[in-house]
Amino acid sequence: MKRSIQQLQQYGTTALIASTIVVGASIAIDGQIGRLLNGTGGLIWFGAAGVLAIAAKRSDEPVSRWVIALGLTATVAFVAKPTDLLNATLGLGIAGGLIAAAVRDRPVLWASLIPALYLPAHIGTAVLKAVGRNLLGLESSIRSEPPPTAAVVPFVMVAAAVGGGWLVSKWRDRPERASVSLR
Repeated sequence: MKRSIQQLQQYGTTALIASTIVVGASIAIDGQIGRLLNGTGGLIWFGAAGVLAIAAKRSDEPVSRWVIALGLTATVAFVAKPTDLLNATLGLGIAGGLIAAAVRDRPVLWASLIPALYLPAHIGTAVLKAVGRNLLGLESSIRSEPPPTAAVVPFVMVAAAVGGGWLVSKWRDRPERASVSLR
C-alpha cells in the first residue's frame, strides 16, 4: 500500500523525534548501554531521514529545492556543533526557516528534512575532516564520547528546525491585512 505524503511525514517526524530521545539518553548514559542506545538512535535517525526524503520527493518540488535543502544541511553540519546548544538552535532554526521560505508545498516537511539529514551530513563531515587532517599529517581523531551536556541538543535541533519552518510558513501564509486608506 502506497502511503500518502502526510502519513510519511508523520511517521518520519515521529521516528526523528524518537531518535533524538534515544540519542539523548545514550549521551546521558555511559558505558555499553549508552553505546547500544547511540547506535539504535542513529539507525532510527537514518530511517527517519529516509522516510522524510521519500515524502519530500513526493511533494514534487523542483530539484533546486533539493539543492537548497542539501546545501543548508551541509552548512549546518559544518557550522553547528552538536554539543553547542545555542549554535545548534540558531543554525537549525534559521535553516528550517530558510527552506520553508523556499518551498511551495509542505514547508514543515522540508524543515524537518534538514535535521533528519543533519546526522548523515555531520558524520560525513567528521570523516572528511579526519581524512583531511590525516593527509596533512595532523592527528585525526573522531570524538565518539560526547559530553553529557549534549543530551538535549538532538531534540532541540529538531524542534528549532521544525519551529523555524512552522514560523516562516505561518508568516508567509498569513491573510493579507486590510490596507488603510489615508484619504
